[in-house]
Amino acid sequence: MLPPLLVIEVVSPKELQRDRDFIAKGSQYQDCGIPEYWIIDPEAQTILILELIDKTYTEIGKFSGNDLVVSPQFSQLNLKVSQIFDAVNQA
Repeated sequence: MLPPLLVIEVVSPKELQRDRDFIAKGSQYQDCGIPEYWIIDPEAQTILILELIDKTYTEIGKFSGNDLVVSPQFSQLNLKVSQIFDAVNQA
């Protein structure tokens, strides 16, 4: 059995790069068989989690604020979206 594998993509601020981050890169990761893919959007302060099911990404959820991040690969993760963005803002 393979260990859990995750790709995290942070969305770029410009529109062309945003489209690339949400569409093109997801297709590439899907073709590579990456089982879980997170898209972190600093502008919206959201995390979109996708899971590869039958060779296609399926949305697990879009999380924000004090939502707990729900990860199929890392089920014991106990992390709120706000904790991620608060840590970035403090750096």
